[in-house]
Amino acid sequence: KKKKNILQWFNNSVINPFRDFMKRNNWIIILLFVVLYKFGDALVSVVANPFYIEMGFSKIEIANVSKIFGLAATLMGAFIGGIIVNQSGIFKSLLLCGILQMLSNLFYAIQAHVGDNIGFLIVTIGFMDLASGMGTAAFIAYLSSLCNIRYTATQYALLSALASLGRTFLSSPGGYLVDTINWIPFFIFTSIAAIPGIYLLIILKKKN
Repeated sequence: KKKKNILQWFNNSVINPFRDFMKRNNWIIILLFVVLYKFGDALVSVVANPFYIEMGFSKIEIANVSKIFGLAATLMGAFIGGIIVNQSGIFKSLLLCGILQMLSNLFYAIQAHVGDNIGFLIVTIGFMDLASGMGTAAFIAYLSSLCNIRYTATQYALLSALASLGRTFLSSPGGYLVDTINWIPFFIFTSIAAIPGIYLLIILKKKN
């Protein structure tokens, strides 16, 4: 009986919500988009701390900039992202924030060229976290819009887990890439890596 209850719970909590999601048009494209939207960001975050240290910044400098400017920029980004979603809708917000996230990675390429410059580090981390905060707000709104009201919690949890696991898995070769092609080409590559997510977003818009 206990085994039957567990199977019934698994069926109701995982199988049925996922089966319901698969009834959507273009559900495979949606899942690919969910995985790839923040892929460029994920690649940068994997190597950010080693990059700061190699550029010559102390751990105190990194902590101060990340905690003060980075946190403030993330919170501001989430706030601005929420306003844009409310005023312009989810698609335009995702597109704008996706482009900003892509551009923010190029600041790291410039930082690699500039080197140990604390003023520019504030700009780099600030812009990155602002764009990331905006993108996260739009992305959360999108994930929420995908959920059937009957399965909201489960579908949102499954989509969030897929996004997180996908980015973690795909970004794991980041360190190897840096060793192979060096910092500036790597950060340019992370910007290019953001393009597939934006492209899939445009396809989804056209198909809806």
